[in-house]
Amino acid sequence: MDAAEIETWTTLGSQLEASQGVHRPSTFSAFLATTMADCRGQVVVDAGCGAGLVTVAALTAGARHVVAQDYDAAALADTASNVVKHLGNEARSRLSLWEADWRHLAPMRADVLAVNPPQRPTALLPDVPAAERHLHDGGGSDGLDGIRLVLDHAGSTRVRTTAAAALDLTTLDHHGWHEPRSIASALLPFNAAWRRLLPDLRGRVNVWEFTRNIGGS
Repeated sequence: MDAAEIETWTTLGSQLEASQGVHRPSTFSAFLATTMADCRGQVVVDAGCGAGLVTVAALTAGARHVVAQDYDAAALADTASNVVKHLGNEARSRLSLWEADWRHLAPMRADVLAVNPPQRPTALLPDVPAAERHLHDGGGSDGLDGIRLVLDHAGSTRVRTTAAAALDLTTLDHHGWHEPRSIASALLPFNAAWRRLLPDLRGRVNVWEFTRNIGGS
């Protein structure tokens, strides 16, 4: 993966409006944004959109329609505002907002659902500032519960998710989905809360794509 491309999206992410309590785009989000260039003409769900960086990336790539989903109404408002500010009203006309949590993803039929899920294992959460903990809780003991929740409820044909290589995806039961393939990989800096797993705070991150197993076997 081109580090310059990740940096471009990281810079744009730092320019997005994000209300108090809304997830500001991380390096992981910027990395996910770099993989959205193949979404022209497709319907995309940005699950847990936060300030909307992945939404902006999909719309920039020419997605036919993007559904920005978040349980936080402020995040949805920020996403809409950021789309208008950076891409204009035409892009806003290709955007819908869905206030819901991941247990209600099924009605969102789409070609691809993109997600940068909470993936800090529970043991790391004490090192996250209390005011930010709600943004990172949900990974469970192995950091994979967010991905499990999305796979259990997604209504899309494909799910595209970031995952730190420090997490063991071999424990992930992906019944109903084909074995995932890595579509991008990069060495990225990690937040200080990861120090227990990654002492030098650098590690590999993959973007995995799951494709629905229509046969269900």
